[in-house]
Amino acid sequence: MYRSLAVCLSLAAGLLSAWPVLAQEGGSCASEEATELFREGFSALKDADSKEAMASFKSCLEAEPDCKPCLYELGWAYWTRGSWKSCVESWETVMELDPDYEETPQWLPIARDNLKGASGSGRSSRQIPMGTLSTPKALAQPRGGEPGKPKTLQIELTGRFQRYQANPKVPERDHYDRDIYSPKSARFSADGKKVYVNSLEGYKTVVYNAETVEKIKVIKHHFNAENEQLFQGEPAPFDYKFYKRPRSGNVNHFKGKPVESEISHGGKFLWVPYYRRSYDGGATSPSAVAIIDTTSDEIVRVMPTGPIPKYVSASPDGNWVAVTHWGDNTVALIDTSSGDPQQFEYRPELLVVYRKLSQSGLAGKNRDKACGYCLRGTVFTPDSKMLLVSRMGGGGIAGFDVDSGSYLGTIKGMKPTPRHLVLSPDGETLYLSSNVSGYVSKIALATVRAELQAAAGEKVRISGFETVYVGSGARTISLGPEGRYIFSAVNRKSELIVIDSVTMDIVSRIRTDAYTVGLAVSPDGKQAWTTSQGRKDQGGGNSVCVYTVTYPSDSEPEPEPETEAGSVGSESQ
Repeated sequence: MYRSLAVCLSLAAGLLSAWPVLAQEGGSCASEEATELFREGFSALKDADSKEAMASFKSCLEAEPDCKPCLYELGWAYWTRGSWKSCVESWETVMELDPDYEETPQWLPIARDNLKGASGSGRSSRQIPMGTLSTPKALAQPRGGEPGKPKTLQIELTGRFQRYQANPKVPERDHYDRDIYSPKSARFSADGKKVYVNSLEGYKTVVYNAETVEKIKVIKHHFNAENEQLFQGEPAPFDYKFYKRPRSGNVNHFKGKPVESEISHGGKFLWVPYYRRSYDGGATSPSAVAIIDTTSDEIVRVMPTGPIPKYVSASPDGNWVAVTHWGDNTVALIDTSSGDPQQFEYRPELLVVYRKLSQSGLAGKNRDKACGYCLRGTVFTPDSKMLLVSRMGGGGIAGFDVDSGSYLGTIKGMKPTPRHLVLSPDGETLYLSSNVSGYVSKIALATVRAELQAAAGEKVRISGFETVYVGSGARTISLGPEGRYIFSAVNRKSELIVIDSVTMDIVSRIRTDAYTVGLAVSPDGKQAWTTSQGRKDQGGGNSVCVYTVTYPSDSEPEPEPETEAGSVGSESQ
């Protein structure tokens, strides 16, 4: 049984709703009187009446000061009201009584982080100085008296594009850029020469030269009568219904809000899904995904999708692109085997986690809460036979058989709110970030595949996850060369954190502009770009930070071999 979503998050600013926490309704105190008061408090908390719940829990503790269920649930009552100091105090008392009580060890660090942010001691300053270095400082290792490579991985802020300061102190590196408006994500081209940044509220994808750190193009996601041929006359797939239409009456006249991106076909195409169409304020109607030719950086086709296609993933064999719909528990597969964008087409059936969520009545709702299982991170297995999809709502990773389209089941056991999935270069390890709970984890892919193949459409709890706590708001993760290091954007702490993928220890961390969400590491590992989207309640954002990464002597990435003229070389998807 899971705690009511409304209870967990009614006043927890900035946190996603779909957050499973084990309920303690069956808990009891030593005395009958205290137990009865506990149950009254728990019932009130389920009904989102935190004031009444606190009164009952406090009466419970007057009758029995050491009743752990009352202390634990009182902490949750404080959580829903944003009373972080009282929440922390309540859970610290629980830890004194029982260090392993339920999920207190997991959530107490997050409450402490929220307390720091609320008191002004959190890392939410708008801008960090150019030249900021990571910690710990990377001291040079002498080699025969000469300065050598650093002893630990070093990160330095060496560039930035932002729209909050028109006259920066270091204008040659800190660029005022009005095209950066709520930047959501970043993606390197396959050859590492360009970086694509999706400016969500600007309805643009901004293209930068990674070598010179200069803006070279702006791709506008604006569609009208002049370019409606990009849709090939397609209104919507899978019989999706349009609940809203533009004034022109043509559903394909809109501006698109770009979210994430994906590279396919050896780097030839960039896929950019839209959170929603500009006229669809409720995000209940079909959205769309643009296909961009990376040679010309022009949109060559736009395909309609289901509601809120937050994530796109290309299969290693080049045959499929999966479009994951945050809005209705579904994934659509596009047949891309022809290699020709004009010939790409949807497979007839949607992949569905349990049931397709109706969009009727959801207009006006917060779609970060009214999203069903809130499907997001998506990755194909190396053989392109299985598709893994993270469920931020309800937790777990869903699995699908690609050939048949059948839902295999869901594995659980990872930290709550899994968001982003990444495979190691050798395809043997699955890495994931867990957003609200603030962890980065890894597990053998073979374990995941075996459990899903035997799940028979059910939920299966597995063990074997190795984790590290990075801070609440663990968003995008990206791997350095050869997968030795995991880079993680941490939203609420406004940090870029680097983890040793072998030991799962944090080896380096650096401040970012508030609040970081997107992240891309260059193919050679020498650059990391982060996007800071900001938060409506606390400001910040509208910034893209460019970091230079220097590796320790024992793990510096080897230079890529040169290819003969005319050859394609090895490209990573």
